[in-house]
Amino acid sequence: MKEKAQSQQYLTPPEEKALVAFILRMSAVGTPIRVKYIPALAFCIARRRATKRPSEPPKKNWPQAFCRRHLQIKSRNNRPMPWERHDNSIYDKVVH
Repeated sequence: MKEKAQSQQYLTPPEEKALVAFILRMSAVGTPIRVKYIPALAFCIARRRATKRPSEPPKKNWPQAFCRRHLQIKSRNNRPMPWERHDNSIYDKVVH
C-alpha cells in the first residue's frame, strides 16, 4: 500500500528528500522558503526528470500534504521585535 501511495505522489521519495534538504539548508542560512513557493520548486524538480515529466505544477493542497509527510519542516509566522528590546540588543552589535 505504501508503494502504491509513493507511485501516486507528485515527487519521488529521493526528490522529496532533496527538496526537504534544500528547504532546511535555506532556513539554516537565514532565508527560509515561503510555503507558497514550495510547489514551484517541486515543479522545477519534476520537470528535470528523464521520464514521466509532469505537464502542470502540483495542486493547491500539495504543500500542506508535503509538510505533513515531512515533520522536520515547520512553518512559522514572523513577528517584529519590540522596539524596547530592539534598541537594547542591536545598538552594541552595530557599533562593534
